[in-house]
Amino acid sequence: MAIGDQAALATLIHPEATNREAIDEPADCRVQGPAAFTATSQWLRQAWSDIAFTADTCVARDDLVVTYGTMSGRHTGPFTVYDDRAQIAQVFPATGRSFTVDHAHFFRMKDGRIVEHWAVRDDRSLGEQLGWAPPSPIYALRMSLATALARRQSKR
Repeated sequence: MAIGDQAALATLIHPEATNREAIDEPADCRVQGPAAFTATSQWLRQAWSDIAFTADTCVARDDLVVTYGTMSGRHTGPFTVYDDRAQIAQVFPATGRSFTVDHAHFFRMKDGRIVEHWAVRDDRSLGEQLGWAPPSPIYALRMSLATALARRQSKR
């Protein structure tokens, strides 16, 4: 995910795989299979440079694998969140700030590959580290302008 290696993802992701976290991602992330996970990787890397994941703890039982670790990076591009219809809900303009947040990922396995994914993330800490929550008045204005511009551009 961190480097967006489509070939590597294809070896790890089952053709029927579903990413339960894609609910706030672009439409191409909401399909099944390796292409969806590749699209998620591209979406993340548009906003975060130096993106990295750790898996400090890993537990497996039957067809379920759980990892606990961190995601880190630097916010160097706009981070766009989408609504349930895959329309732009909010854009967070780049802050240039670095972050490290805790993540727990849950993977259901089938035929030795991931067939389902969901996660628990510390989004509150992410927002605080990047200055999104609470936003300064200037950053709130930047968010509003970036969201309006992105919505206009998406209609073209």
